[in-house]
Amino acid sequence: MPKEIFSDGIHAIHVTGNLVRIDLMSVQPQRKNEAGELAVEVQNRIIMPLESFLASMKIQENLIHELLEKGVLKREEAEAK
Repeated sequence: MPKEIFSDGIHAIHVTGNLVRIDLMSVQPQRKNEAGELAVEVQNRIIMPLESFLASMKIQENLIHELLEKGVLKREEAEAK
């Protein structure tokens, strides 16, 4: 069975040469940052070749298009113009 990793979001993306590093973050509800907001902590990193990263973006774009067509997502007014 594949390993499942949960992430609250992407903290940062770095490109070094032909590699893309995606830092996945986790919200730390028990801690606050200097601004009083919930603190986040980088928990995992995905590293892939730039070509694979670009291919993954195409897969995500296709999913967004499909969700828009099904009405699961709706375009914002600024995007529709």
